[in-house]
Amino acid sequence: MRSIEKINRLFDYAVSHPDGFTYVDIQADLRWRRKELLKVVKGLRSLLGSIDQINLVCDPTGPGQPWSYRLVGTVKDAQPWTANRLGDAETRLTTIRSVASSIAAGTDGRTTDGKRARLIKRALTRLLEDLADVNGQLF
Repeated sequence: MRSIEKINRLFDYAVSHPDGFTYVDIQADLRWRRKELLKVVKGLRSLLGSIDQINLVCDPTGPGQPWSYRLVGTVKDAQPWTANRLGDAETRLTTIRSVASSIAAGTDGRTTDGKRARLIKRALTRLLEDLADVNGQLF
């Protein structure tokens, strides 16, 4: 089955399960392994992000329990998940900047790796400063 067919199948599955579903449900119903589901989820989110405000969110269901996926149609409905994802993105950006900074410090700025590291560090520093302004934090 092609990727777009799997994405469509997952979308239809999510529509038919408005209260949510877990990877366990997908394994039982669609016979997809968790790794395959995560790949299709990524594709579906990419597709939805380019055409609509609908999103496939994933919420915790309890300690040690599988998370529950569900389609939401508004930004408000996705707010807890969105806050989590944005916080995660900012943390990852900070880590990437730290790695780029370390590489920049350890390489010659005339090499390709040195140039790449400095460019990434500069861009992420600016982005993180702007995000800190939005978040009302000191950088």
